[in-house]
Amino acid sequence: MCVAARHPALITRPCFQQDLQLVQLIYAHHVLSGTGTFELEPPSLEEMTARWSRIVERGWPFMVASPPSDMSRVMAFAYAAQYRDRAAYEKTFEVSVYAAPTTLRQGAGSLALVEVLTSLRSDGAREALAFIGDSYNAASIGLHRKLGFAHVGTLKNVGEKFGRSLDVIVMQRTLNLPKAVGEATQS
Repeated sequence: MCVAARHPALITRPCFQQDLQLVQLIYAHHVLSGTGTFELEPPSLEEMTARWSRIVERGWPFMVASPPSDMSRVMAFAYAAQYRDRAAYEKTFEVSVYAAPTTLRQGAGSLALVEVLTSLRSDGAREALAFIGDSYNAASIGLHRKLGFAHVGTLKNVGEKFGRSLDVIVMQRTLNLPKAVGEATQS
């Protein structure tokens, strides 16, 4: 069953500048209370605006999930950025997703991330990567697995937060499968 069918009261839409205060608050919560991000201090609204600008100016997806009854409410956000700036990586993107603490496990993060993946696929991206902070982050690992990501590696003890050494789980999903040899091309 797709996320939208289970959560018909949620919609996704592009993140606009006026959403960034809520995006910054959601992210600050995760910085201060979780290990899904390895930042130790929440970025300011100005920094979050600069990050958002770098993504949207390149035409990459930055989406939010909202209830249709209150489009100004941001329940979750997800975005993608090219994995590395080198030209050889132009079809490989790193994705990130964060849900508001009051909306966890309501499908908002899933819905926003699905929209990001759909946008990447339609733009010709080939691979999506997720670098999940903390190997005990079962919710994020499960979300990515549910959306077709596979575990491809673990970076051991690469971060430290809250007095703990932390792993990073690397997950990957192919977005556009190559055509089989001899498969007809549509014109």
